Amino acid sequence: MRPASLTEDQWALLEQYRFLKGIPSGSGGTEASGLLFDEGKMVRYLEDRFALMGSSELKTAGSLFMKRYAFVAALGVLAATCWNRKLNLSPGNLVLVDHVNDNGLWLPRIHLKDPSVWEFTSPAEKDEFIHSLFSGHLDKMVGVLKRSVKLPDLILWENVAVYLFWIYENEAFTSDRDQKQDDFVQLLSDENSRWFGEYKKNPLKKYYTEKVKVEGLDDEIRVRKTCCYSYRLENGEQFRCKTCPQTCKVKRTVCESN
Repeated sequence: MRPASLTEDQWALLEQYRFLKGIPSGSGGTEASGLLFDEGKMVRYLEDRFALMGSSELKTAGSLFMKRYAFVAALGVLAATCWNRKLNLSPGNLVLVDHVNDNGLWLPRIHLKDPSVWEFTSPAEKDEFIHSLFSGHLDKMVGVLKRSVKLPDLILWENVAVYLFWIYENEAFTSDRDQKQDDFVQLLSDENSRWFGEYKKNPLKKYYTEKVKVEGLDDEIRVRKTCCYSYRLENGEQFRCKTCPQTCKVKRTVCESN
């Protein structure tokens, strides 16, 4: 790898999805590394944010946290696949800062203490980065949430998968189309299950199903296999995913019977 940079537009896109350069001002913020291996710290972190999240249930809070934290994987893959760039996404480099948007959604910002950028000079370098991002980082976060709040890893990995699929299927994120598709195939391959941890099968692959027509929606969607519990938040129906299996299953049956 060699030192590189991102354009202003590329940094602006990352900031749009809550990635910011530099240490946050003031004393606020929680280092991701402090949560990664300590179940007690994770539980306290979630409980301290019940009011911000609009939840008093650890499982709901844990699932919401993973949905927000999944952007570490999604944006890391975006930079690698679309821009051929490596961001420093090691847990010790990430600081989470609480933020609630105008709609009342808890959307923590993620600060990169070291905003340096590197360019991949070989496919092997990119593969090693993906391996470290998932096996050395996301899988560990899935593990601590699974142990601390008893969330099934099926929910946690699907919370990651939906945003990864969004990156690869979104035409707005420009790149070499063939390279992007090849990277996506590699990401879903069982041959690369080692990228994600101690798995015999790729933990993302099971969620990549065909999109279907659902009553009331114009576009076909990929219905989730698990529920992320967003509907359990305060005033949660407005936050229920449009791909929620609790609501889409019945509508999909109606559609398929016609």
